[in-house]
Amino acid sequence: MLITFSVLLVATIMGILSIYWKADHSLRFNLPVFTIQTQLVHERARHALKQEDFWFGIVVQANATTAMNYAYADGNAAYDPTRSIHLVYEGGRNSLTIMQLGYPKVFSFMNDFVLKFAKQKQESFRAANVGNTAALARQAETPLPISFAVYNTAPCTPSTAEASTEIGTIHLIIISFLSVLMFGVLNEAMMGKVSMVRYYIYRMTTLPTLYLFVSLLYLALSCAWKIDSGKFFGASGYVIYWMLSWVAMMAFGLAIEDVHNVPGQPFTPVFLVFRLISNVATGFSPVELPSSFYRWGLAWPLRHDLIGAKTIIHGTKNWLRLNSGVLISWVAASLTLQPLTIWPQLRKNRKQAGAHKREVPERMYSRVPREEVF
Repeated sequence: MLITFSVLLVATIMGILSIYWKADHSLRFNLPVFTIQTQLVHERARHALKQEDFWFGIVVQANATTAMNYAYADGNAAYDPTRSIHLVYEGGRNSLTIMQLGYPKVFSFMNDFVLKFAKQKQESFRAANVGNTAALARQAETPLPISFAVYNTAPCTPSTAEASTEIGTIHLIIISFLSVLMFGVLNEAMMGKVSMVRYYIYRMTTLPTLYLFVSLLYLALSCAWKIDSGKFFGASGYVIYWMLSWVAMMAFGLAIEDVHNVPGQPFTPVFLVFRLISNVATGFSPVELPSSFYRWGLAWPLRHDLIGAKTIIHGTKNWLRLNSGVLISWVAASLTLQPLTIWPQLRKNRKQAGAHKREVPERMYSRVPREEVF
């Protein structure tokens, strides 16, 4: 048993945890996959952004060049250089990755472009208007010929929404795992005390019923922290978010219970760590950024729970049908396997109970002192 525990511990540390570190390490080398779309009219850019055709859009506004040249040639006190270019993106699509990796580089690129363009424009205008005091005065009034404005069309607001669309979803996995452990003791206590049919019904309905109420409390907690689930879907948004959380908890918890039924300890905690790390590694980062090795994460439940929550709370592209389909598939697979995993558990516990009954009398008789021979 000591060797088994040692091997599992080493495998957990060196194998499972490296899944997340590898995904995080590969992000910086795959930044070119952040699509920057240009040369689109404003309406098309917003629509394409909503459809997630690109991550950042650089939109040059209509008549931007004409307005700039008019301000330099004839003067225009109302000229606003920030109306020339719009930088658009959806922060709610993946706020952590965008703000840490994408936005700083795009913003730096835009600043460099504006400064270089301004320098070239000012030098060319100055060379073309040597001795023209009026033209040089107009040039001084407009030091920046162009600039840009930033528009986040799906902001991650309020800040507490990250608990529902990012890190907080890890709690669903942890709660699902704890539920399996807590009810495991009760499940063993009920073995042999009810009929086989009732026991199977009890085992297959207990956790889904529990998760139904826990997910309702999860929704109530989100509402308490002013997270609006009805902004884009009306009152039904709250019900959709509740059902999404419920199905996600079943997708997490029922799979853990199946593992807990057959191999049991110490494999259950190892599977939890694998389940947690693999979901985080493929769920929190866009699938385009890590290496192609992580494409299996497209079918992992946490990713679809996150995307569905962002659709409801931030108004990103609606993938709810796909998200629900993947999560329900996990639930269906777990429920299908559950009767097959309960039966070996029953047999194993019966053997342990029989061995325990034989062991107790042996211990009792072994304690009787032998008669001394004189």
